[in-house]
Amino acid sequence: MRTPAFLSCILLPAALMAQAPSLGDRVKAERPVVEKLMADLNYPEARKHAEALLPATRPVFDKKDNTTLVQSVAANLDMAEALRLAAEAADSAGAWEKALEYAKTAKSLAGECYEGVKVPFEQTVAWYKQSGTRAKQVLDENADRIKELKGKSVLDPGERQELDLALGVEKEIVDSAKWVKFFQTYLDVTKRESEAYDPLVKVMEDKIKGEADQVAEYKAGKGEVSKWVEAVVSSPAYLEAQGDKAGRARWLYRLATLDPENKKVQHQLDILNGKAVAAPPAKPGKKGKQA
Repeated sequence: MRTPAFLSCILLPAALMAQAPSLGDRVKAERPVVEKLMADLNYPEARKHAEALLPATRPVFDKKDNTTLVQSVAANLDMAEALRLAAEAADSAGAWEKALEYAKTAKSLAGECYEGVKVPFEQTVAWYKQSGTRAKQVLDENADRIKELKGKSVLDPGERQELDLALGVEKEIVDSAKWVKFFQTYLDVTKRESEAYDPLVKVMEDKIKGEADQVAEYKAGKGEVSKWVEAVVSSPAYLEAQGDKAGRARWLYRLATLDPENKKVQHQLDILNGKAVAAPPAKPGKKGKQA
């Protein structure tokens, strides 16, 4: 059996990508830069850097044949990974709604990958398994004759042809196993990736809902976001409750996203970033002398 021609083409895109880095290559290279910006609490710049990697349009998922399916999976999962990085950076910068949008789009892309390859690749895996089984059966049925032929030092033309056919069947078993592993790996990876973005989507949905509940429960603000922001930023206890400097920075950038005009939020960010100095705590007033 001859390996179908389209399978030999699958390796071609990898050779082409060696000449021009793929989106996945760029994300891998840029992730440390984005993570360093986030570690330095420069969340807006991290977001800008991550979002610059995102293509203007999502890749087309071409279902024409197995070759285009493989290429489409690679392109779509690369974009999903770029969206994950953008979601992480947007989350840190306080843009929770945008982070949720990125996470949902990544989940959609990964899901489309799995749904796109599930049936055709399962069929391909089954076909190669059957091919390998049939080839092994042929070898088992002719094991004695093949052993005899391999033991001869000189073969006549007919025997040489007979042995070559047997060697071809042996190669068919090896090739079938290779392609079973190849397509099964794609199935396993795409299935795993189709579920990988669920936690990120849930985290962002829960954060947005929890915040909305807090705003709604703030009676004095009557559900107005700006009044809620003013109330929480005016209470030192809220800032202290955010934990370390990174936690406070994330919280303040979220408040700045909700109410960009709030000067108290900006002042706290300036203090956090070393651009302003916190006012010293007020000293208790002295009691006047009694007459």
